[in-house]
Amino acid sequence: MVENSVSRSKPIFMKPSIVLFAYFISSFVFSQHSERFLELTKNLKPTDTSMVEVYYKNGTIREKGMNLAYKLPEYTYHKKFGIYKTYYKEGVLKSEITYDEFGNPLEAVFYNKNGTTWWKSKTLEIDTPLEDPNRFFTTLNPATIIKWDKELEYGSGIGKMYIKTEGKLKNGKKVGLWKVYDEDGRLEEEIHYDSK
Repeated sequence: MVENSVSRSKPIFMKPSIVLFAYFISSFVFSQHSERFLELTKNLKPTDTSMVEVYYKNGTIREKGMNLAYKLPEYTYHKKFGIYKTYYKEGVLKSEITYDEFGNPLEAVFYNKNGTTWWKSKTLEIDTPLEDPNRFFTTLNPATIIKWDKELEYGSGIGKMYIKTEGKLKNGKKVGLWKVYDEDGRLEEEIHYDSK
């Protein structure tokens, strides 16, 4: 929780040339964006970059990564960008999430305290219902995100992690066909969710 964390370092701001280089690279790496999304956001450029480090009260790292800043007349908006990591209080890696230049998750891996993976996610498509780019930062949900999620579990009979469930999420809600497996990898159940 936020009340249990404290930021021990000030953001480190980078030169505009580094910001533009990172933005330029991201436009080639992130192919999940629809043509409509790219068209709407093509003129939205970051004005600055900062490194973020947040610590628990016990002094161990809680999260670290990079933010991009978008300065608009009414406010400066900060969005996570690139690989962002979170940690358990013991200092063990908890998650690694890769964000696009607008803070949309592209890939994510969550870990148990023993280092095993319990959840994976990959974004398949990022679209937008917006028509006006000026509303991009002031709208609550400016993007429609479709992801493929896998939840893993430890199988005591096999002594390792296995895929328990997998399927698509649309804006965090299960859609389409989801599969449930037993610890031997056999399909146990198929569940169909509304795609709306």
